[in-house]
Amino acid sequence: MKRKFTTNSRLVNELFANYISTFTAFCELINNSIQAKAKNIWIELNYTKPNELHPLIIKRISIKDDGLGVHINEIESKILDIGTANKDGGKGIGRFAAFQIGKFIEIETVGFDSKTKSFSKAVIPLKFEYFGNNINVSEIDLETKEEVLSGKHSTYYNVKINNLYDSTITEQEPKKKIIDKFLADKIQDSIFERYPLKIFNNEVSFFINGKKIDPKDFVVDLPIKK
Repeated sequence: MKRKFTTNSRLVNELFANYISTFTAFCELINNSIQAKAKNIWIELNYTKPNELHPLIIKRISIKDDGLGVHINEIESKILDIGTANKDGGKGIGRFAAFQIGKFIEIETVGFDSKTKSFSKAVIPLKFEYFGNNINVSEIDLETKEEVLSGKHSTYYNVKINNLYDSTITEQEPKKKIIDKFLADKIQDSIFERYPLKIFNNEVSFFINGKKIDPKDFVVDLPIKK
């Protein structure tokens, strides 16, 4: 199905490299999941193997949650209307934070519409090049895949980030560089440091490449009652 962006052109310049680092942009996507009432967040990082020749440390990043998702009846208002605030406390441009990390993102979501009592699935591909100089994004045709689903389904929202920026870009735009917080031996600590209460209080469970972050891994000794 063909869809179009709706936006104020002034906002396009505010969309990208607006965060102090790629990890901050990454956490903005996590915040969106939390605001969408997610109880579980699955983070997948496709690391380049030591014996593999590749210009990047990480080839792909995915963030999936079991939050409310977006029904196809709300795609234009909740995803393609750039600059609107769609979640309590959230920024409309926050869902495009992924473009600070990679040039191609794919949003896949299952949502429920209370009016029609139906579930739907949508896949929405977005490219950084859509927002180049002298391009009116409201005239771009987006080829989405959409379907109404029969029966009941679990809602989710999944952002897949591909084509991460290599050194030819990051040398000129350092805010797009993948920082060390993403490394395999640091990502768990980085997530915990950012969301300690969410994890300790079991408000949200984080899974990194299939492994759940366990609060016990961050407790040196048993708590002492004062």
